Amino acid sequence: MKLKEYQERALKEVKGYLEQLALWRAKAAKNPDLEIPFDIKAWDKAEVGRAYLPKRDGLGRPLPVFCLKIPTGGGKTLLAVKTVDLVLNLYLKRQTGLVVWIVPTLQIYRQTLQRLKDRDDPYRQHLDMASAGRTVILEKTDSFTPQDV
Repeated sequence: MKLKEYQERALKEVKGYLEQLALWRAKAAKNPDLEIPFDIKAWDKAEVGRAYLPKRDGLGRPLPVFCLKIPTGGGKTLLAVKTVDLVLNLYLKRQTGLVVWIVPTLQIYRQTLQRLKDRDDPYRQHLDMASAGRTVILEKTDSFTPQDV
C-alpha cells in the first residue's frame, strides 16, 4: 500500500517519538530514583515541533500520548494500523497488547469493523503481521478475558 507524502511524514514523526520514548523509558527504568519524565524528554528529543501535554496514570507515572490529526478521507484507518505496528515493535517490543479503537459515528464504526474483521483486507493483514497472527477483533458489546489481551 503506497503512502501519500503527508502520511509518510506523519508516520516518520510517530516513529521518531516512539524510538525516543523507548530510549528514555529505558533510561528512566535504570534510574528510578530520578523520576525522569521520559515521555516529555522523548517528545523534546523527537523534535516534533508542537507542544506536548503530559498525562499520568493512576499511580502518577508518565502515560505517553499523542494524537494524529488527519483530514476526512486522509487515511486515518491506514495510519492507525501502521501506528499500532510501530507501537508494538518500537515501544513495547512485543507482539501483544490491547488496542481500543474509538470512532465518532456508527457508520464509521461499521465500516472499520467490517474491514478489520475481514482476514483478506490489507488493514487486517497488517494487524495480523504486527500481532504475529493473534489479532482478535471484538465489538463494543463483546466481553473479553485476560487471555485475549
